[in-house]
Amino acid sequence: MKIHRRSFWQQGGKLAAVTNADRTENFTWLPEELEPVALRLARADECAFKIGDLTSKWSADGPLELEQVRQGDRVQMFLTSMRPIPPAASLLFSEAVNHIRAAIDNVVWYLIEQEHGHLEGPTATLVNMPILESQEKLDNWTKRRLKEKITAFGAETTLGRRLRTLQPFVDLHSGVPSMSKALAGALRQEVETAHPLRLLQAYSNSDKHRSVRVALARTFISSDSVPLAVQDLAHQEIKVGEPMGPATRWGQVSILETNTAVMVRRPSPYEAWVNPVTDINAIRGHVADVVVPILLTGLEVPRALPPAINLGDNGRTARQRIRDGNWDTADARLRPIFQARYREAQSRDVQVAPVVERNQPTTGDDPE
Repeated sequence: MKIHRRSFWQQGGKLAAVTNADRTENFTWLPEELEPVALRLARADECAFKIGDLTSKWSADGPLELEQVRQGDRVQMFLTSMRPIPPAASLLFSEAVNHIRAAIDNVVWYLIEQEHGHLEGPTATLVNMPILESQEKLDNWTKRRLKEKITAFGAETTLGRRLRTLQPFVDLHSGVPSMSKALAGALRQEVETAHPLRLLQAYSNSDKHRSVRVALARTFISSDSVPLAVQDLAHQEIKVGEPMGPATRWGQVSILETNTAVMVRRPSPYEAWVNPVTDINAIRGHVADVVVPILLTGLEVPRALPPAINLGDNGRTARQRIRDGNWDTADARLRPIFQARYREAQSRDVQVAPVVERNQPTTGDDPE
């Protein structure tokens, strides 16, 4: 007999909360015309929070249904159904990516209009933030804009130098890990590090030209009938009808634990499966603290913009909303929710999956 115990899984390292005393009070570096940029980034953070809350509830409620298939003296657990992931998770992810990308282009548009006034027609389509992989590609990008008389993009202009500073081939220190080193060590997995702007571009291009990023269920399966040292601890994509763990002898009590999470696969050139909240949070933080301040001031501004800003009908101006912002990221605000749901899941009794008799043999290695 196999006993199935569900538990809730959370990915992502801890982030220190920032108090209001640590923030820049007046945000004088941010022009009034670009206050909507702060609101866009706050909306991306809000989307990340909603994704985490929605998918952790889906995970904690136990989305998998299993059955034990017995043939003679052997029995094996199989997945019979999985509750669909709420579609809002994918749509919120797409929205967050689009807001972050638009926030950067909003800043570039503002700076170009300060030099050239309002642009229209084909020339206007050339106003955007380049995210390129080499100096040659940046030079070609710049030449095309200079040909259309957008001289503010020149390599020796203030904006041109700042744009170059932010390029992935110049900024070799910024990176978004696919998981923490501690988690990678525990799961015996490699950490994939992506430049935040290149990762943003990959997500944005995938969303625009292919399809909305699909959130897929990945499950970690562990059975006490097999030594932990030889088990594959990575989250695996699962399908209905597939075995969940090895076959064991009928009458042998074994516990099967599954931790099911909603994850996304990073687009090419990357490959890692990641927690969507973690990637959104990291990209948004890089844009808020590095990209936007450098474009406007030439300097990074740590804790430049509060991640969480009230976007509802509270009667406050945009500047007042920014000043009233919460410095806890979506990750930080989700942590107590995750912990409470994890404790609740761990406190539940183990579940015994129903047993069915079938003629076909179960898959997997014969138990010793």
